[in-house]
Amino acid sequence: MILYRLNHRVATPMRLLGLALVVWSILSSRHHPGTSGRELLVLVALLAATAAWIAWTIWPSRKPEITLELYVLAIAGGVLMGAAPDSAASAFVFIGVAAASFRVELARAAHLVGLGTLTVAVCVLVYKGSGLGLLAYALGFAATALAASNSRQSVQRAEQAELLLAQTQRSHEEQLRSARLEESTRIAREIHDVLAHALAGLTIQLEATTALLEQGADREAVLPRVRRAHELAREGLRETRRAVGALRGEDVSAPAAIEALVAEYRAGADAPAELIIDGDRARLAGPTGQAVLRVVQEALTNVRKHAPGAKVSVAVHAGQHPDEDVVVLVDDRPGNGVAVSPQGLARSGGGYGLQGMKERAQLLGGTLTAGNGARGWRVELRLPPPRSSEDAGT
Repeated sequence: MILYRLNHRVATPMRLLGLALVVWSILSSRHHPGTSGRELLVLVALLAATAAWIAWTIWPSRKPEITLELYVLAIAGGVLMGAAPDSAASAFVFIGVAAASFRVELARAAHLVGLGTLTVAVCVLVYKGSGLGLLAYALGFAATALAASNSRQSVQRAEQAELLLAQTQRSHEEQLRSARLEESTRIAREIHDVLAHALAGLTIQLEATTALLEQGADREAVLPRVRRAHELAREGLRETRRAVGALRGEDVSAPAAIEALVAEYRAGADAPAELIIDGDRARLAGPTGQAVLRVVQEALTNVRKHAPGAKVSVAVHAGQHPDEDVVVLVDDRPGNGVAVSPQGLARSGGGYGLQGMKERAQLLGGTLTAGNGARGWRVELRLPPPRSSEDAGT
């Protein structure tokens, strides 16, 4: 079966060389081809077997079937074995049996073994050959069929292993691409939330400063706004550092950061802002705390963008019991704050803030809704109970 595993250009000369050796042995035998009697039978069988061998060599079939040339090899080879027993004619039968067993299941190839053996048996009876030799050849044909079948199964297992390896590699590549995409999305979400919040506050301060200058305000009235813009820029840098730390796995105190965000909103918008954080603050840690912080941050950014000067109410209910959800409510309604024209921010259009908030909620198995509520616009985040460190470890 080595010939089946070799390249066709290499196998063809080797097969033709084998044919030449077998033909030479028959031509040199005591019952060589002739024009009458037994010698004529040898000639006809030799021509048929040679044609079948050449067809098997030039047009090797990979289909799971026993083709005509294999039957000819078994029958013509069996005739030659009985008519010219002192030659290497058995090679024809062995090749036919091996090729058939390599192509199809052993049960399907067994009848070719029987056909070759039967042909040899008939010729042995006609020409009074050796019964012991017939038995030896029958066992040899069966052993060849078994070896070829095992070789076929080995090749199939190797091909299946290669296919499985290729599928595993493709699956691994898909997982890597998915992981890279997920990481890119996470980084984009963090960058958007941080920059949108910092730049929104900075834009409001700069627009308020511009309005004061256009109204001819003096230095004492403008300077606090400029200083506030500087403070917002510095706060944006600090927030960026915190976001980078979160991306690196560093934990952030969400309650303290939310308190700072609300205080910043009060100072920047000169508008009232209520904050309630109740329940077990320890539950606002890790991914849950990060999601709560970013949703509050984005909600306040949207208030600055679409309803500057509005009253804001932020409620974070962390819950007390292990089975309680974490709920975040951010409401805004018209108020008496400094209503800076929203044109500068509104012209930036709808970004990815709402989409990012929903993605954060979905990643933790929660939900986020945003729309008109009883007192104005409401953003509501619901997250399932945070997993404890013991649960996470299991």
